[in-house]
Amino acid sequence: MSEEKEKINKKIILNNEIKQFSKAFKENFITLIISSLGLLVALTWNNLWTSWVSTLPVESSMTYKFLIALIITVIAVILTYMLSKVKEI
Repeated sequence: MSEEKEKINKKIILNNEIKQFSKAFKENFITLIISSLGLLVALTWNNLWTSWVSTLPVESSMTYKFLIALIITVIAVILTYMLSKVKEI
């Protein structure tokens, strides 16, 4: 009788571990897809900004490119902060 209970307990434990793995796999896969979409959006915006900067008369200036990169970074940090606050609600 004790052996049967032990087998049943092992099956229950194994079943729970499979469920946990399945849940973690789904969560990580969804995160991967969302991250991939974020990368796609970032590359699209990069293309837009690159095209826009190339139309400006001072495009060859490294200082100007640095300033644009700094402005975009500050905007991204502010948006990230705001979105993190929304996520907490």
